[in-house]
Amino acid sequence: MRKFGRLVVVLAALAACFGLTQTSASAMEAFCFNDDGDAGGRSCYIYHEADGHHVDSVKFEALGEYLTINDLVSDGKGVAAYVNGVRYPGQSSVYGPVTYNLTISEGTTVVLTSCQTDNGTEYDCHTEKGKA
Repeated sequence: MRKFGRLVVVLAALAACFGLTQTSASAMEAFCFNDDGDAGGRSCYIYHEADGHHVDSVKFEALGEYLTINDLVSDGKGVAAYVNGVRYPGQSSVYGPVTYNLTISEGTTVVLTSCQTDNGTEYDCHTEKGKA
């Protein structure tokens, strides 16, 4: 039992050193809903959070098939989105949101993925499924 206790302490110390504790991970909020303005359409929103605040957003709107990517914080990091495997880059929060008018057939399933970016490296990706 003593060995197990020591192991737990050592692993906790290592986790703290390498940022593996839960407090160092960014939070995320995501949801999809049936879009009343587009019969059969399903819109989706994905937000990454830090310190309880949204730092970016990726939104697919079923009505009109719009994708909006918005970096909300000037912290040197960014956000990119994928729709059905096609990558759409965001832009710095200095320039505001970027909106893409997608051409997707009505009734098509939309696989929406949002990834945070840091110097070209994508991380903390999350996927939701909408419908055009």
